[in-house]
Amino acid sequence: VILDPGHGGEDGGAVGVNGVYEKDLNLAIAKEVEGYLKMNGISVICTRREDILLYDRNVDYKGRKKMLDLAARLKISRETANSVFGSIHMNAFPQTQYSGLQVYYSQNDDTSATLASLLQNNTKSLLQPSNTRKIKPASDNIYLLDRITTPAVLVECGFLSNAEECALLSDEAYRQKLSLILANAIVQFVENGS
Repeated sequence: VILDPGHGGEDGGAVGVNGVYEKDLNLAIAKEVEGYLKMNGISVICTRREDILLYDRNVDYKGRKKMLDLAARLKISRETANSVFGSIHMNAFPQTQYSGLQVYYSQNDDTSATLASLLQNNTKSLLQPSNTRKIKPASDNIYLLDRITTPAVLVECGFLSNAEECALLSDEAYRQKLSLILANAIVQFVENGS
């Protein structure tokens, strides 16, 4: 399993109503999920383990950091045979009433939708009973999911623009619950050979 904590370094991602950075929450959740997966005997690669973007500092990166970062994440996926790719993100929206986890899936592998459904449905049944969001196929504007050919999903863990959900995502105990649910869905997917 490749876990991809979105953003990092100079790219903080969304900023929560309480000032928390998406990049930090993404990394915290990825580390938790990694621990649970390893306890289940699943090999894990994280695209980043610290607060950095993955561009090569030895090339002319001016104006290209984000693109080079995404290319580096894609390279990790392509170099890891028989992998499952999960990118961890947070959502934000100008209207603050929106909340809830939502999963996007790559259309390049038929089983990506199966993994997305496990992630979405397990979260609804175990943590967010009022979440009515449906999984969505990724369009070409999600760079990684458009290009990865193995099972791949992007999990928007919640809305940092919603004060209540932002507070939950900033709480370590809540993140641990969410991480365990995400990890269990991945374990189900891997063990069923989907």
